[in-house]
Amino acid sequence: MLRLRQLGFGFWVRFAVAIFLAVSCVFSAPQAYASVAVLVGEPFGNFGTMMPVGHTAIYIDHLCADGPLKLRTCRPGEPEGVVVARYHQLGQYDWLASPVMEFLYATDDPSKVLSYATIDNSWDLREIYRRRYLERIVPDGAEYDNATNEWWESAGTAYTRRIWGYQLATTPEQDRRFMNIMNERSNHHAYRLKNSNCADFAADMMNIYFPGSVRRDHIADFGWMTPKTVARCVQAYGLAHPELDLRVFEVPQVPGSLRRSRPVRFATEAGLTTKRYLATLLVIQPEVPAVCLVLYLKHGRWQIGKGAEVMDAEAFVHTDGLQPNTVEAANRKPESIPLSAENSADGITTTQNH
Repeated sequence: MLRLRQLGFGFWVRFAVAIFLAVSCVFSAPQAYASVAVLVGEPFGNFGTMMPVGHTAIYIDHLCADGPLKLRTCRPGEPEGVVVARYHQLGQYDWLASPVMEFLYATDDPSKVLSYATIDNSWDLREIYRRRYLERIVPDGAEYDNATNEWWESAGTAYTRRIWGYQLATTPEQDRRFMNIMNERSNHHAYRLKNSNCADFAADMMNIYFPGSVRRDHIADFGWMTPKTVARCVQAYGLAHPELDLRVFEVPQVPGSLRRSRPVRFATEAGLTTKRYLATLLVIQPEVPAVCLVLYLKHGRWQIGKGAEVMDAEAFVHTDGLQPNTVEAANRKPESIPLSAENSADGITTTQNH
């Protein structure tokens, strides 16, 4: 007690000011409310073999879908979470909003999530989803039309590919601003592989939340926006802003007879790892693979999914944001799932950037 008295009046004044400032910072700082995540789906199918860059979507866990073309705030007690993504062949429309459980598993009931996916049982769930949710966009008889034949990729995604998520905390103001922008902007077909693909869309969405967070990589991707670049930018932004509580998670591909999805690549990686391109270029233009190798070694070796938490369906059934339901969390190599038979045997075909 005597020692405390001997510290003097000046010490206690400084101590009180320090405590006051610390408490003020805690209560005046913007409080995390929810989150936004970029979802990167691994490539699959014939096009995924030729162009192994994958697909990108945005998951907002405190907004809901107001039909497939609008967003809204969620009602009290309502399961929350919506996934927004651009598609190549969706008729006149550019993007769809899908409830997160339907996007991943084509059902909002965890008890109906397939434990073993085949082409038939996954398609049956997607058809139920289409009739209930997309009938105005894809009516009966149009489900196989070329103009709208990517509708099924907005449901049951986890049956055909593994998905990586890079998540950052958001505020109510950010979510409302995003919702208003999306509801007011034009939703007309805008897909262009070179400069308006699904990754460009995801980058634009993340830049609404965090301006300047996602930029093109003119080295690893030759200036083309790819899903892996979006994920890397979000991770880098989260690491630079620890208050955003960066979180990395994995949604595994559901076991089944469908071919396992392939690792996500940068553009330079794709040139080096796609055998049909590499063999041809080595013969007719060997300098191109050499350039790809140099660029890859310089800027393209970032590994997606490192340290990810593995999430099952129960993690997305909630009313207050993505809940931890970790099946496994480790610094394991994210490309450990083996490849199996060709996807043509599954009856799945794909036409664009997937």
